[in-house]
Amino acid sequence: MAPPLEATPEKAPAEGASSSLYRLLAKNPPRALAADLTRVRLAAGEVLFRAGGPGDALYLVVYGRLRALLEHGREEPTVLGEIGRGESVGEMALLTGDPRSATVCAIRPTELIRLDRAGFDRLVDEHPAVTLELTRLIVDRYRRTLLPPEADRPATIALVPSHPDVPLGRFTRRLTEALEAHHTLLHLSSDRVAQMRERADPDDPELLAWLHAKELEHGGLIYEADATPTPWTRLCTRQVDTILVVGSLSENRPPDPRLLKAIGRDSWKVGPRRELVLLRSAASGLPTLTDRWRSWIRSDDHHHVDPDRDGDMERLARLLAGEARGLVLGGGGARGLAHIGVIRALEEAGLVIDRVGGTSIGAMIGAQYASGWSPERMREENRRAFIEQGPLNDYTLPVFSVLRCRRYVGLLGALFGERRIEDLPLGFFCTSTNLTRGELMVHRSGLIRRWVRASTAVPGLGPAVYHDREVLVDGGALDNLPTGVMRDEGRGPVYAVSVSPEQELELDGDYSDMRSPWRHLLDRANPFAKPARVPNIATLLLRTVSLPVLESGEKGREAADLVFRPPVERYRLLDWSAMDELIEIGYRTAVSVLEKGA
Repeated sequence: MAPPLEATPEKAPAEGASSSLYRLLAKNPPRALAADLTRVRLAAGEVLFRAGGPGDALYLVVYGRLRALLEHGREEPTVLGEIGRGESVGEMALLTGDPRSATVCAIRPTELIRLDRAGFDRLVDEHPAVTLELTRLIVDRYRRTLLPPEADRPATIALVPSHPDVPLGRFTRRLTEALEAHHTLLHLSSDRVAQMRERADPDDPELLAWLHAKELEHGGLIYEADATPTPWTRLCTRQVDTILVVGSLSENRPPDPRLLKAIGRDSWKVGPRRELVLLRSAASGLPTLTDRWRSWIRSDDHHHVDPDRDGDMERLARLLAGEARGLVLGGGGARGLAHIGVIRALEEAGLVIDRVGGTSIGAMIGAQYASGWSPERMREENRRAFIEQGPLNDYTLPVFSVLRCRRYVGLLGALFGERRIEDLPLGFFCTSTNLTRGELMVHRSGLIRRWVRASTAVPGLGPAVYHDREVLVDGGALDNLPTGVMRDEGRGPVYAVSVSPEQELELDGDYSDMRSPWRHLLDRANPFAKPARVPNIATLLLRTVSLPVLESGEKGREAADLVFRPPVERYRLLDWSAMDELIEIGYRTAVSVLEKGA
C-alpha cells in the first residue's frame, strides 16, 4: 500500500505550474481527507492505469511526467497529450463514472498524490467549487488535445553523444545559453554534480531527491551525459522528458552501441521523447545522409545544427522551448507566387521562420525556402522555371491527364536534384492526397522532387504519382492550408498564407455553353478579334479540385495564430506571367498585417 501523504513531504511545484486543485490537496489538504491521500511512485515506462479500467481515483503529479495514450490493438498508440507536475489526471472517470478512456504511463520517474473515490466524494461535499475546477481542467485538457500547447514543454533534457569524441560539453553550454532566453535552467554534468555535492553516486536516493529539488528550484534541468555509458549517463536518460542524441555528420559511422543501449530501445510512446541533433559545419556544405542516421537512431525529430552559428542554436532553443515559428503555405496555382513576397516581408521584419510546410504551389515554394533560398533567388528560379521554360504547356492525349508533365518533372529535377527532405537545413513537410485510402499524406522524408510533384499533381490536369500501389494527387484536394499538421507538432505559433479565393471564374460577358473550341482558338490567334475570357480545361480542373476544400481552408485559417490573405482574386490560376505583381501584392499585404500587429 502506498504511504499516506504526510509520510513523504515534498516541496510543491512552482505556483505557476500547479492547478488550484493541486494547491488545495497537496499544499494545504483538508484534515478530514489526509487519510485518503496517498503517494504513488512510478518508474519510467510504468503504467498508471489502462483504458477500460475502473475510474476509482484521481491523481496529481508532484514531480515527473506522464503521457496519455490511445491504444489501437497491435498498432502504435496515438499520443493524446502529456501531464506535468502540478496537473491532475483521472478526474473525468470520477465525474462521469465511466471506465478510463486512455492509458496513462510515466515518461520518467514520477511521484503522484492519489485521491480515491470515497475521498473525492467527501471533497466535493465540503468544497463544491472543486467540481467547477475539475470541469475547467477537463475542458482545458480537451482543448489541448485539439490544439497542443506550445508553452507546455518538457522540463528536463538529457544530451547524449553518439560517439565519445562528439564535443558534447561545448555544445551543451551553448545550448543552455540559448535556452536561458526562454526558461531558467540548470546545466548538470557528472563533474558539476561532484563539485556541488560531496557524494555523487547515481544510485544514491539522496542524489535523486537533490536533483528533484533542483528541478523545482530552477524550473528545468539540462543533463550532460558522459562520453561513455557510465552510471551517470544511465541516470541522465532515466530522469528526463527528452533525450537529445548528438551526432556529427563528419563522423559517418554507426553510433556507439553501448550508448544506444544506454538511451534504450523501447517505444518512444512510453519513454522519453528522442530527438536527433546532427552537428555540421559551414565548410561541410548542406547536410547529407540524414536518412542513414535516422536508421541508426530511432527519433521523433531531427535537427541540423552548426554550433558556430548563433542562428542555428537559437532555432534549436526555440524548438525545444515551444516558441518556434512555423509557416504554412497554401495552394492556389500561380497565385502562390505571392508566398515569396510574404516571406520577404517576414525576413525584413526580423521574424525568423523555424519550420515550413505547404501543399500544392505552397509545397514548391516551401521546399525552396527550406533549402535556404533567399526571396530573390526564389523569384529568379521560378521566373526561369514557369515563365521562360513553360513547363505546363506540354499537352498530351488526355487518357491519364491533360498534361504529359515531362517538362515539369524535369523542372523539379533541375530545382531540387537528388536532395531529400530530411537533409534540408530547415524542417519541412508537404502534403498529398491519397486517393486509394481517402486520406491526407504528410511527407517529411524522401526525395523533394518526388513529393513536391505528388503535392502539385492536380487530378486530371497532371498525372498522379504511384507509391506503394497507391495513387497520390494534389494535397489541396483534401486540405488546401494544412496548418493542423504544423499545429500538431506543438513547436510554437503558426503563421499561414492563404491564396485561394472563395469566388472566381466570373465571366466578362454572356457566352454560349456550346462554344466551339475551334472558334475559340481562331479568335485567340486573330490579332483583331477580342478573345473570350472563358476558363479552359486546366483552369476548370484546378478550380474543381479547390471547391471541396473551401471549408477546410477556413478551418486552416482558424487554426493559425497569424494569417496573411493577399488579394489575388483577379489573377487566374495559371497567370505565371504576373509573377512580379503577385510577389509585390504578397509583400504589401504582409507588411500591412505586421504593422497592424505591432
